[in-house]
Amino acid sequence: MVSSTYQEDLEKWFSKWLPGNGGEELGFDPKDLPEEFQNKPFNFNTIQFNPSDKSNYTEKELYSLLNVFDLVAYRSAADPSYDALQIKDTSAWSEASDCAQCPDLSVHKASAAQAFHLDDDSKANVAAARKPFVGRTAYSWTLLPGEVKVDKSQEGFGLNEDELDLPDTKNACGTRGQVAEYIIEVLSRQHRRFTFAFYIYRNFARFLVVDRVAAVMTPPFDYVKDPKTFLKFFYRLARADAPAQGYDPTVALASPASITMLKEHMARDHGSIETLIHDAMNDAILYGTSSIWPFYTVEVHDNESDEKSYFLIGKPQTPCPSMFGRATKGFIAFDLAQHNFVWLKDSWRLASEHYHPEWEVYRKLHEKNVENIATMRCGGDVHGPKLQCTLTQESITDCRLKSRIHCRLVLNEVGRPLKTHQTSCDLIFIVACAFKAHSQAWRKAKVLHRDVSDNNIMITETIVDGEVTLTGILIDWDLCKYREQLKVRVATNENRSGTWQFISALRLQYPMKFYELADDVESFVHVINWCALRYHQHSLLGMPKSLSAYVNDMFFDCTASPEGLLYGCLTKWRAMAGDGIGFKIRHDKALKKVINKLVRVCHSHYRSLNLDELQKFQPASVREAQEQKKAQAQTVSDSSFPPRLNFRAALPDSALDEESDDDDADDDDEGESDDDNESDSSDSQPDSRRRGRPKLAKHKYVHEILADALQRDDWNPEPKPLDRDHFAKLLDLNFTVGRRTVTGTKDMTSSQRKRPGPTHSSRKKRKTGASQKTAHAVSGEHTSSAQLDALPEEDDAVASLEELAQVGTDLAAHSEEDAD
Repeated sequence: MVSSTYQEDLEKWFSKWLPGNGGEELGFDPKDLPEEFQNKPFNFNTIQFNPSDKSNYTEKELYSLLNVFDLVAYRSAADPSYDALQIKDTSAWSEASDCAQCPDLSVHKASAAQAFHLDDDSKANVAAARKPFVGRTAYSWTLLPGEVKVDKSQEGFGLNEDELDLPDTKNACGTRGQVAEYIIEVLSRQHRRFTFAFYIYRNFARFLVVDRVAAVMTPPFDYVKDPKTFLKFFYRLARADAPAQGYDPTVALASPASITMLKEHMARDHGSIETLIHDAMNDAILYGTSSIWPFYTVEVHDNESDEKSYFLIGKPQTPCPSMFGRATKGFIAFDLAQHNFVWLKDSWRLASEHYHPEWEVYRKLHEKNVENIATMRCGGDVHGPKLQCTLTQESITDCRLKSRIHCRLVLNEVGRPLKTHQTSCDLIFIVACAFKAHSQAWRKAKVLHRDVSDNNIMITETIVDGEVTLTGILIDWDLCKYREQLKVRVATNENRSGTWQFISALRLQYPMKFYELADDVESFVHVINWCALRYHQHSLLGMPKSLSAYVNDMFFDCTASPEGLLYGCLTKWRAMAGDGIGFKIRHDKALKKVINKLVRVCHSHYRSLNLDELQKFQPASVREAQEQKKAQAQTVSDSSFPPRLNFRAALPDSALDEESDDDDADDDDEGESDDDNESDSSDSQPDSRRRGRPKLAKHKYVHEILADALQRDDWNPEPKPLDRDHFAKLLDLNFTVGRRTVTGTKDMTSSQRKRPGPTHSSRKKRKTGASQKTAHAVSGEHTSSAQLDALPEEDDAVASLEELAQVGTDLAAHSEEDAD
């Protein structure tokens, strides 16, 4: 498993991240200071720690001893442009937002002091000596966070000066998790190329720098014996310009004129997205310079026209809950030139020739007239003044850590999340629209999406004569591959990126398997099942313990093999293979019917698999672990898992085997032969007729089920309540898992936490009925199957293995509470 945390020589670290000679002569000797500083505790030699496990200081007592920032300000007073640094003890005062985590210490610029202000009532119980230092947490205005520990059991990073040797204890992991939480929040709230942080354990300190590839830290040093190094860091940081402090120079706080323009435009009617717009903008409007989500003006460079456009943004609608990886954030943005609302996507793409910039993909899709996708306004890599790339990989010899490039994309459509659908018919229709986009992208443009999820299917609405018509669009094409790439068979031992809940059961059980069309098609089935479980009536409601266990086992179960491969969700495999999905839809015959049909097609597909061929994609350690799980699951039939499948017939033999020759013809415009595209594990085998053909290896069968379903007239007509979420009491489970997830405790980790979704908008009358919508959504376009082999997957870490473990722990705890 590739690590994400590294240690670098102290002098090299300073020369790379905070270069210069400033601060070398600084010290804490009181005789060298002006009179007003004589009585302040800058002399760290007064700090003494007992050699025993018990410290003679509490964390809170140590906070004030570390306050050296008045001295830094004094040393820099000759610079008229200097924005002095200040420090606040924020350990007990959250910002009352979606994150309750509070850094022990928050360093900020003096110009942002208002955001950290605490009223007298909030400080009523604070000791008088501590009051001047306390403040509320304000991640959007924090220059860097700091964590302090004095308990020996909580030391999180080790004291080895030669190499990083992270402790494995639960408390040590918890400490690293805290630091990671703070860094995640700073990177999520602000527009940063990287951020600094610092960590104190008794009389030892470390400095960290983190970008979207890795965290690089200094060795531990004794700041009591070497106070100059401690002060030098903050002195140089205070004197550095904004880009050197990690800020993105293409983003600036919005001007009053642009905010006024936005407010005037917000007063107009914006239909179903109006609530989303207000959710994105109101915090900045109400709280101004102390806002949790302040207004920024963002520059977007278009790589084709070489022109720059400017947009105003506030709160992200899709925040980024991770330190490393793509770090995708989505905003409802106001175009300052065209005066309308658009969707702005900010991310860090992998610097690799094997991955296509998303703006390139959109142009390709539009050239081929692919329907039900967003239209691009502009997009390109972020410059300012030079191309913005990650830098931490330059400090690391591990060649598997690749550089990332900062990029932005602007789309004309502002869609609602799939979870805001109101009826089960709407759910199937919106997914059918996205499925049509997927089918056309594969057939016309030869592009495979490879990250089908509920968050990547959006609802858009058009209004004509006061009537509203729904459409579903498929977004986020930045992990796609072109068909010619997929034909190149390159084996990889690395895990795959993607949204873990919706990855095919086959890939989760055979983690080295090449990517193919069937994996994406199956993901659409999991999206429907997920939404049905989460938002509609089913047989597991009223049984929270069963629902908790099922959600965890079906969608989140994850294990890391000794080789560093992620695998899991055995329940999903069994559901796809023939044991059934484990729940039944209630009070909605049409939705129940479509789900049952989709699952039967999956049964048929899995019955066609040649597991002897698949064994090469499953390391022996994974296979042994799977067999152990199988043996422990005594209630499950032995016939439901390898080494050989003996599934019951999921569909009548006639439906499985009586296919016309045209069904297997390739729709490729280049007229490739069937032999070139046929799966090695299906009809090429002697017993393929007995096993049937791979039904998910083409769009045809799922397309027909969705199309037929939308012709039915027995859908439940009642709209689901806007706030209905059967998972709400379990967890907010929307995160993804990628490669380079954390191995045990060897990396910085973060704990699972809740984040609020966007507010739902009100329902308006639609012009079209189900049968009319079907003609537009699924107009009889089929594509044939092909055995597709993927290139190595993107190195994308969005959640840690410990986060997955925490999901299971929290779900289990919730189940026990319900049982009691």
